[in-house]
Amino acid sequence: MRATLLAVLLSWLLAAGAAAEREPARVEAVADGDTIRVLLRGERISVRLIGVDTPELSDHFDRGAPPQPFARQAADFTRARLRGREVELEYDGGDHRDRYGRTLAYVFLADGTFFNRELLREGYARAYTRFPFRFREQFLADEAVARDARRGLWAAASGPVIGNRRSRLYHLPGQPHTADVAPANRVYFPSEAAARAAGYEPARR
Repeated sequence: MRATLLAVLLSWLLAAGAAAEREPARVEAVADGDTIRVLLRGERISVRLIGVDTPELSDHFDRGAPPQPFARQAADFTRARLRGREVELEYDGGDHRDRYGRTLAYVFLADGTFFNRELLREGYARAYTRFPFRFREQFLADEAVARDARRGLWAAASGPVIGNRRSRLYHLPGQPHTADVAPANRVYFPSEAAARAAGYEPARR
């Protein structure tokens, strides 16, 4: 029993150590607020920032859809802070790629700034909590600070917001798939902040 506990502890420590490893990279381009392209080990790759979700510049499912509110500001902020900069990428446990083949990482600037958290604290992103990650509670707290201060995307009233009781997702005004939410599943919030406070996640389209 003791040997088993020691083995489990050693395995956990090794996993934690692996998760905390960082790799140097250079940011060459910014696709949007939460997606960048970097030069890593001589290869150009796309990186999706873990645990944050900025408004979409384009819809993967409807290329003709306009950018979501505050998408351009979020992309401009990331571009100003990261493009051309030397950064370090840190990974979480499990698979390091998403379904689009992008590398999933935390991004740190040369001065130690944790950029994922900076996006949240400055109000350019929401915490993306549909999947587990190490800094989940910290990121939710950062979002709450920005939301309470009405900073960035939280500055303007965005209601009424339509939530789906079944999926626990909410749709912003003007999103094309709002009408797809069945009347029996609809719940209305006066603002996006109210939907987030109730535990709803933003719909991706």
